[in-house]
Order: sequence, then C-alpha cells, then structure tokens
Amino acid sequence: MKFLDSPIAFVSALCVAIFVFGLGLTSPIWFLVDGKGPLQAVHEGTPIVVITIIGLIITGLIGTAAHRLRRPMEFEEIQTAAAVPADDHRKHVIVHILVSLMFIVPFLTIVVGYLLKRVIDFSAG
Repeated sequence: MKFLDSPIAFVSALCVAIFVFGLGLTSPIWFLVDGKGPLQAVHEGTPIVVITIIGLIITGLIGTAAHRLRRPMEFEEIQTAAAVPADDHRKHVIVHILVSLMFIVPFLTIVVGYLLKRVIDFSAG
C-alpha cells in the first residue's frame, strides 16, 4: 500500500489510462488504416470502444474503493497533508491536462489524417 501513496503510482496510473483509453477509442481509425471500409471499421471498432469505456469505469470504481480502504491517516500525517495543499492542486492540474490531451490528441490525429489523406499511402505494406 505504500506504493499507492508514491508520486510514481499516480503518474504511472495516468500513463496507463491514457494509453489504453487512446488505443481503445481510436481503434476504428486503425481499422481504416488497415484497409477496411468505413462501415466495417465502425462495426468492428465499436465493441472495442464500448469495452474501453466500461473498463475505465470499472478501473475508476476500483481506484475509488482502494482510496477509501487505505489506512486512516495519523495525526502527524494530517498536519503534513494540510500544510501542503499545493501538491493536491498540482495533481488536480495534471489530471485536467492529461484528460484534455486524451481527447485532443485523437481528435487532432483524425483532423491531420483527413487533411493529409491524399499524401498518406494507406495501401503500402
């Protein structure tokens, strides 16, 4: 449980979530790149997108339960935590930035792919 309190746990959890969420939500795009038609890509990618969203909801619930099951803070730890609100604010800002990037990066990938579709050779391989 000591690992859950470390800054590395926070950053690694965010990185894994971004990777899985981004990969799952962009799966129809990868099917298009693979050479499948748009409707076939949507039909094959939709279950992956749905499972990704369900997995993230379950992961969020497990994370909330793990946070509540941690041992109670001792009096000295409460005073130390109260003295450092900037750390919580920093984590809050990091989460907002990374969640925004989880939506912005796939959207920009789609826009750039659409703009450069004449230049990109999808049939190479």
